[in-house]
Amino acid sequence: MEETGNKDISRKRKIIIGMDGSRHAEEALTWYKDNLHEPGDFLILVHTPEYKHLITIPVMTSDAALMSRIVDEEQHVTKERMTQFQTLLDHQGIQGSVKQMGGDPGHQLIEVAVQEGADFIITGNRGLGTLRRTFLGSVSDYVVHHSPVPVIVCRLPHAHH
Repeated sequence: MEETGNKDISRKRKIIIGMDGSRHAEEALTWYKDNLHEPGDFLILVHTPEYKHLITIPVMTSDAALMSRIVDEEQHVTKERMTQFQTLLDHQGIQGSVKQMGGDPGHQLIEVAVQEGADFIITGNRGLGTLRRTFLGSVSDYVVHHSPVPVIVCRLPHAHH
């Protein structure tokens, strides 16, 4: 017997959200929960650590102990973030997982979306100024222009002064 006009409620949507630990990323997750979440959705939070402290070390440092300590600290922070992201999903009652990826965040969001057969990607927008965005690029701009699936870019509401 064929059903017509009924949505297939057994189909799970896969949604990718980029998580970098910023308020912008958490707002994107909250926006998803408040506006798009459907029972059965499976969320994949993608975290691509930036290892900011490694960037500040002189390239040719001879202090191996310093390098090792900084790498260990960055890995510890990343592990804590991954746990926080999973806890965030669990507390909001959202089915999902957290993936850590290495490399360019925009490219990795698209890579995971393709690998997982995602229905769409949600990313926050840090609101970089025009000059910074020109030189540094923007993860959300990259994803919007290269994604094979629809992309939602969430902006933080502007604070009124």
